[in-house]
Amino acid sequence: MAARDEQNTPGAEQGTRQADVREAKEAETATEQGHKQGRFFYGWWIVVGGFLIMATCYTVFINCIPLFQENIVNDLKISMGDFNTGVSLCTVLAIVASLVIGPLAEKRSVRVLGSITVIVTFIILVLFSFMDQLWQLYALCVVAGMVVVAGTRLFVSVLTTNWFTLKRGLAVSIALAGSGFGGVALTEVTTRMLEGPGWRPAFLVLAFICLVVALPITAIMFRNRPSSLGLEPYGVGQTEAAKPDRSPDKPVTVSVGWRFLRKSGGFWLLILGLVMMGIVNGAVITNAVTNMKSVELDGVLIVLGGHSPEWAGRVWMLYLAMVIVGKVVLGALYDRFGMKAGTLVGSAACLLAGIALCFPATDIAPILAALFFGFGTCMGTVTPPIMVVKEYGKKDLGLVTGVATAFELLGAAVGAVVSGRLFDAFHSFVPAWLMVIAASAAMGALLLLSIPAARKIVATRITQGAPLLDAEGFEIA
Repeated sequence: MAARDEQNTPGAEQGTRQADVREAKEAETATEQGHKQGRFFYGWWIVVGGFLIMATCYTVFINCIPLFQENIVNDLKISMGDFNTGVSLCTVLAIVASLVIGPLAEKRSVRVLGSITVIVTFIILVLFSFMDQLWQLYALCVVAGMVVVAGTRLFVSVLTTNWFTLKRGLAVSIALAGSGFGGVALTEVTTRMLEGPGWRPAFLVLAFICLVVALPITAIMFRNRPSSLGLEPYGVGQTEAAKPDRSPDKPVTVSVGWRFLRKSGGFWLLILGLVMMGIVNGAVITNAVTNMKSVELDGVLIVLGGHSPEWAGRVWMLYLAMVIVGKVVLGALYDRFGMKAGTLVGSAACLLAGIALCFPATDIAPILAALFFGFGTCMGTVTPPIMVVKEYGKKDLGLVTGVATAFELLGAAVGAVVSGRLFDAFHSFVPAWLMVIAASAAMGALLLLSIPAARKIVATRITQGAPLLDAEGFEIA
């Protein structure tokens, strides 16, 4: 043991010297960087671009599709389970795509990848407006899952994380909050189109909105890393005293990486928590609007909440407005109070939403469900990239975040399919909401357990003499 300690000591001293040298260089770079970029940090353009992509391409397939559920079910003469299966296909294919897109986001031009994603979104929405067969719904959902659902949130998460060291949670949450802002605006547009011209013209309008709003800044401003412009991530070179990151979570500056994580049980606790998170989101987002209304199946009218489509649309807009606030607040919680606080508050909100959803015929319960879930659902996009970085650092960030996103999407697919089949069996969503309540409790417990497990993994890597990481996640030789 003594011999081993003696062998490790020089390496530790060398690591300390490297860290000291790095801090000195970063301090000098910070000053130069301030003169080069002026007062406005270029990374905020990445946040703006991510916000616009989430507000259009992502929100159409996640937050607006539920508004079409009743119309498509009635027009194509399919069951609720058939529709939810199509939505879940979108999610299932996104699982596979996440494992590919994550590494691509680190190695290929995000301007090209992002532009392709926006253009494909436009094409799919146009084709949606012409479909008249169930298989066409399935085919389009497959392509949407492979390119759009996986691509948008992964690009935004990985890119924003690359550009920020301090204020990372705030930056990520602002970018991802686009889904709430866009959801409010596009829900109003979609609802009016469904009440007037119909669901087919509505898809055409959404297609052109995505193209016009999301493509320009993506094609012009996106860059993979700050170093591509001779910059550093936001906050590098600023001392703790000058710009404190007040989170109780100690930053991970040692290399962990996918090769080590895939064999670590603690990492899979995080992944299982994200699966539960996906089940909650898949069940609630797909069915919440219909839960407030009535639906006709096989010529039989089933009264659920019994509210009008207009009333349900307004409550859905309230939910989406809450998403805007929720994502920023949740990101700030992670920044200021750490992973435990963010996880506890988010999980509790999902659980309370599940309880409220069981009483759709009242006026107050759907509103409470919208408020609680508007905050809780933010864990689905904000939590994975932030917890991955806080627990394991930036090594293999794209791949590890891709794996985390893939498993969360797997949970979403399960939640969508099972909730639809439960409705077909019981003609009520209450069994699905009971599943949501149980999954919310499991999510909170698993994510909390993953935090001390991650600390043990990082401590093990330090003991093993793993290399230190620079600000962008590269190993220091």
